Amino acid sequence: MIRRSVLIASTAVALAVAGCGGGDDTSPTPTPSPSSSVTPTPSPVSYSSFPLTAPAEVFTVSAATSYTGDASAGPVTLGTAGTDAFSNRVRLAVQSSVTTAQTAETVVRENTEESRFTGADLLVVPAPTVTEYVYRESTAPTTAGAFTQLELLNNTVSGQVTSDTALALSRVSYAGWWRGASTAGTKRITYGTFGYPTVLSDMPTTGTFSYTMRVAGRAVVSPAAGASSVDKLTGTVTLSINYATGLVNLTMNLSRATSGGNIAYGTFTGTGAIAVGNNQFTGSFGPGSTAGGTFQGLAYGPQAAEMGISFAISGAVAGGDSRAAGVLVGKKTAPAT
Repeated sequence: MIRRSVLIASTAVALAVAGCGGGDDTSPTPTPSPSSSVTPTPSPVSYSSFPLTAPAEVFTVSAATSYTGDASAGPVTLGTAGTDAFSNRVRLAVQSSVTTAQTAETVVRENTEESRFTGADLLVVPAPTVTEYVYRESTAPTTAGAFTQLELLNNTVSGQVTSDTALALSRVSYAGWWRGASTAGTKRITYGTFGYPTVLSDMPTTGTFSYTMRVAGRAVVSPAAGASSVDKLTGTVTLSINYATGLVNLTMNLSRATSGGNIAYGTFTGTGAIAVGNNQFTGSFGPGSTAGGTFQGLAYGPQAAEMGISFAISGAVAGGDSRAAGVLVGKKTAPAT
């Protein structure tokens, strides 16, 4: 289990100090001075930022799916796909220093399932030239086909943050965990966003804003016959949020990144809502989308400057029945026109 808890969600605490007198006082009650009509200026909210300066345990807004069978051998049996709001169901212990000599463990856990990695397991080392650093279990598994792989956005390790400015985010990050029990057994795909959530009192209440977002995820496509495919997702995303009404509009144009090039996966358009006094939202993909699904979002940083969204997709796409799980991360650009 993850042993050390570090709360990373920023909070603002206001302390009210009151004075009172005691004992007997027989002197006349003094006339109170007129109270000031000036409204006090709220104290600014302070947020931590990436890259990390110390190891941290983080909770996530997550999405997950599963499949059973050998994808290279034929159709697989698809499980359910769904999303979860911000919670400790999927959580990680993330290191601030990540090298091949790393002995401190990076840990990922979903419910009761867990994987642990050290520097010896690094498949892709953090460097400005990469957008993700990747761990994969390097010890030969005792069960044929068993594996576990963890991919993290490369914005958490000091001195190695990705040079991709759209992903060099300071308040939100993500992780993707792909693992399998055996060649023909069950495989699970889990993605989650984590970071420094916007304090409720710091959430915008007016204006419509757009966000520049990037996608990470995996899709499983099981055809009627022939090999199945498990591919990473890429594509373009449009996100706008009206903070006066709480309306969230989301469109994803997704493709599967295959060895032979990108293959169109589908267009998914949905709406959601941020309730008054909240920093989270839920939504679903509606009519006109290639397939159905849900998404969960959480605002991060001052005035919801950055955004993290998990999504899950279920249904028929080009090539067969499909399930997908992934995340969107990005930052506020400008008021929408």
